[in-house]
Amino acid sequence: MNNATLISKEKTEVKFSFEVSPETLETGLAFAYNKNKNQISLPGFRKGKVPRKLIEAQYGENFFYEDAINHIFPDEYMAAIKELDLDVVSAPTLDVEYIDKAKGIKFIIDVTVKPEVTLGQYKGLTVEKVPTEVTDEEITKELEKVQKQNARLIEVTDRPAQMGDVAKISYEGSVDGVPFEGGKADEHDLELGSHSFIEGFEDQIVGHSVGEKFDINVTFPEAYHAPELAGKAAVFAIELKGIKAKELPELNDAFAEDVSEFSTMDEYRASIAGKLAKDKVERAKQLQGDKLLDAAVANCTMEVPQVMYDNKINSMMREFEQNIVQQGLTMDIYYQYMGTSEEAMRETFKDTSMKSVDARLMLEQIAKEENLTISQEDLDAEVVKYGESYGIDGKVMLEMMKDEDKEALKQDMLVRAAMKLIEDTAIVTEPEK
Repeated sequence: MNNATLISKEKTEVKFSFEVSPETLETGLAFAYNKNKNQISLPGFRKGKVPRKLIEAQYGENFFYEDAINHIFPDEYMAAIKELDLDVVSAPTLDVEYIDKAKGIKFIIDVTVKPEVTLGQYKGLTVEKVPTEVTDEEITKELEKVQKQNARLIEVTDRPAQMGDVAKISYEGSVDGVPFEGGKADEHDLELGSHSFIEGFEDQIVGHSVGEKFDINVTFPEAYHAPELAGKAAVFAIELKGIKAKELPELNDAFAEDVSEFSTMDEYRASIAGKLAKDKVERAKQLQGDKLLDAAVANCTMEVPQVMYDNKINSMMREFEQNIVQQGLTMDIYYQYMGTSEEAMRETFKDTSMKSVDARLMLEQIAKEENLTISQEDLDAEVVKYGESYGIDGKVMLEMMKDEDKEALKQDMLVRAAMKLIEDTAIVTEPEK
């Protein structure tokens, strides 16, 4: 017994009701009694031995109602929204119209659902081709990056420190003459020009020679991660204990053989060119796809409820926090270090969340109107691929993944298929010269 009934629908705001049978209510009451009986005692009975009827007579028939509702509501609610075919995007707000052992329960529910999407043009959209040619300059830049990674450090004794050197320093910082926590180190290697220290710190080491002792004056940023130092002037007592310069290896066949699987520089350059070309093609496809997606979204009409954007931001925040925790930090420490806050971070996710939600809604509608389908074979292959990406055997993943998770994966595949339709029907034009 459910008798789900739609009461009203105003754009994305829906009100409906559903009923729960006396029998289902009774299962909820029995659960609530068993959950609480060990905490209840009455004269003449030990805890856990008081009959339910006596408890209800003593404390009222509604004594177990709250726990009973909490127990039976989730399944009954899901059955109701399935019966009414509602695509709900918010937590429900519920009222109980009546609850009675003889009649059961009647719930009145308010929820927000996905908006209706009216599609505009999404086939035959025009997009300018993103260039994918690889230049000699780009190849050389990549080579120089590898060259710097393989540089040797040579001890310098005949000149002062200069930008690009690695300076070995001992230092102690103080504010108003008082040393502060974390401001002291001995024989620390600092690459000058790396901007890994406070602005101005590295510049003031330039020009000094090994063995010199001197002071550096800096001001901590206003948004510094340690609030007690933010915006304050500090003095660092420095001793320059060593200077090393980077010696770059020569870019020749020997270098190519040393850092790659190739024996000549020409082969190595060709390999770099191939990798850069592949990366550029992928990047171009992504950029062109983004432009097509933006155009298709701009051509459609929908009134998206704010809760969908909020849900997306919440999801992005959770994912970001997981990454932070994996690095051994907490969000509070991260906020302090970066000089930001949860509210500010949510604001940075705002535009991305809106674009993501709007695009997803449009692509889902395209999949629906184009009658796109995913075969069971393709779905199973995707489940296997998903499992293997986490080091789980494909067959095991097929068995252990829940039906609702498979359905979510299927919806993702339909969205990708809709995006492929937009890309496949697009008209790609050459850039103007």
